[in-house]
This record gives sequence, C-alpha cells and structure tokens, in this order.
Amino acid sequence: MHRIIRAVMSALSSHLDRLLQRLDSFEPQPSSRDVRIVEISQISRVSPDGTYHVRLDQLRKPLDYESRFDELLATGYAWLNMSCYGVYDGWLIVAIEVPGPRTLYPGCFTSVNLSWRTPSNGAEWNIAAVLTIE
Repeated sequence: MHRIIRAVMSALSSHLDRLLQRLDSFEPQPSSRDVRIVEISQISRVSPDGTYHVRLDQLRKPLDYESRFDELLATGYAWLNMSCYGVYDGWLIVAIEVPGPRTLYPGCFTSVNLSWRTPSNGAEWNIAAVLTIE
C-alpha cells in the first residue's frame, strides 16, 4: 500500500516529504508546515550582507511549483538543493537552489540534496539571516 501511495506522489512532494521528516527530528521544530517555495539561482539578487532578495510573489505553493520542479529535474542538472530556510509570516520557506548551467547533463539523474539551518540557542526558525522578502 505504501508503494502505491508513493507512486502517485509528485517528485516535489516526495522530496518535500523527505525534508519534513528530517525536520521532525529537531528541537525546536519549525512553527509551520504550510510550505512556500522559492527558487534561488546564481542570478538571484544578493545583498551586501549575503542574504538573497526575493519578491513576495516569488513564494509559491508546492502545487504551483510542481511542473517547474519536474522541468528542473529533466533539464539535466547534476544536483539541486532543497533547503529549509525557516519561517516567514506563518509559512515554512523552502528554497530550491539551482546550480549554474555549466553543470547540465541532459538525460542524467538529478540528485536532490536536503539542507536546513538549525536555530541556535533556542532561536526561532527566522529567515532573516539568509533571505529578504520584499
């Protein structure tokens, strides 16, 4: 039965599920599971303090990002990073970090790596250290 359910899950849902399961092992846990996805690439704006700058309308619901994620997997990147950046305005912000185009291998398997920033000293899962939403 579990295999049947997995077979109908999208690639994005499957990887998000892996990430959320991993986050379950942390204390404190993020205060939200209402995911919004933002795509980060080498062309993303970076401020002098090292944070990425994105517009609020670039945060997408997983269902709205599924076809783009499938497109990225089919493009031939050697890897994609799926990173939990933290919580913003009640949303768990997950970034899809895309490498530069020099790493394209069409037709090859794309590894999806998971990463996260664990809060230190009881801090919340605040995104301010990595992402500015305008």
